[in-house]
Amino acid sequence: MNRTGAPILKIPLNRTEGFLSDTIIFRDAKARTPHPNLELKKDNANGPQMLVWGKFLIKHEYQIAKKDGELFVDVTNDKNLIHRKGNIVPGAMTVSKIILPLEILFADMEISSVNIKFTRSAFYGAKTCSLFLWQFINDNNIQIDIRTYQQNEIIASAIVLGRPKSLDKHIQQVDELLVNESCFAKVQAYFKSLGIRSDSYVEKGKYKDYTYPLAYIASLPSAEIVNQLSGQGGMINVLRMDFGNYERIPITGDKGPEVKLARAKKRNSFNKILTEVAEGLVTYYKGLAIVNPIAKFQNSSEPVINKLIHLQEKTRTMAGHKEA
Repeated sequence: MNRTGAPILKIPLNRTEGFLSDTIIFRDAKARTPHPNLELKKDNANGPQMLVWGKFLIKHEYQIAKKDGELFVDVTNDKNLIHRKGNIVPGAMTVSKIILPLEILFADMEISSVNIKFTRSAFYGAKTCSLFLWQFINDNNIQIDIRTYQQNEIIASAIVLGRPKSLDKHIQQVDELLVNESCFAKVQAYFKSLGIRSDSYVEKGKYKDYTYPLAYIASLPSAEIVNQLSGQGGMINVLRMDFGNYERIPITGDKGPEVKLARAKKRNSFNKILTEVAEGLVTYYKGLAIVNPIAKFQNSSEPVINKLIHLQEKTRTMAGHKEA
C-alpha cells in the first residue's frame, strides 16, 4: 500500500490505556480495501499509532456508577438532588464522555465548537454507547457526528467541529511551579469520576499540559444554571459551546474558571441562557443553553421539579414521625 502525503491525524494507541473501564473500538468501512482510511503503524520509539486518511467510526462503550456521579457533581458543584437522591446521570457527565475522548486521543486536533442536544435521561449503571462518525470536510475542517445510546434509545446527539492543529502553532505550556495545587486536585478528581487517568490528558510527550480540558469547561454551565436558578432550571435540552481561537485556561488561578450567565427573553416553554467562561479578567469561551423548565423523568407524567419537591416533603415527614 503506497501513500502520498501525510495522514490527516495520528492517534497514539497507548492513550486508550487511560480509559480504565471503557471500551473503545475503531471501525473503518474501507478496512479490507487496498486503501483503508485507518492504517496501523508500529513505531518502536513512540508506540503503535493509528494513521487517519479518511472518514471512520469510533464506538465508545461505558457505564457510570452512582458513586462516580456523586463525585462528579461534587467537583462541578452541581446541587441538583436528582443526581444524588435519584438515579439520573448528570447531563454534564454525558457531555464529558463525548468531548474528553476527543481531547485525549486526538491531541493534534483543535476543537472549535460543540453542539449537544439531550433527548432522554441517562441512568446510573446502565450500559451506554457513543458512536463517533468522523468526516473530513476539507483540509482545514473536521466534523464529528455523535449519537449516545442507552437501552437502545438515543439520549444525546452532538456535532463537534474542529480542525487539524497547525504544525507551526505555538504550544501553550504552563510552568509546573505555577500550577495551583488545589485546582489541579479538582481536575484530577474530575478525571477519576469519569474512570480516566488524568495523566492520559496531562502527558503530551515532550511536555505536560497543565490547562483545563475543554470537557471540564463544558461541564460547568449546567451546575451554575442550577445554582443561580435555585434548582428551578429544569433540565438542559441543548448546550452549545464556542471555543473560538482555542486558547486554553491554565490551571494557575486561585479560583478556577468562572461561569457567567445571562437569561435571554423569558419564555413559557423554555429558557435561553447565554453563558461565558472566564478566568480572572479574561473571558475565554462563550455558549448558550436551552433549558426546559417542565422537563420530565422518563416514563413519568410528573415534572422533575415536582418529583424533587415531593421527595423532600416525604423525607421531612418521615423524619418528623421518627422524632415524635
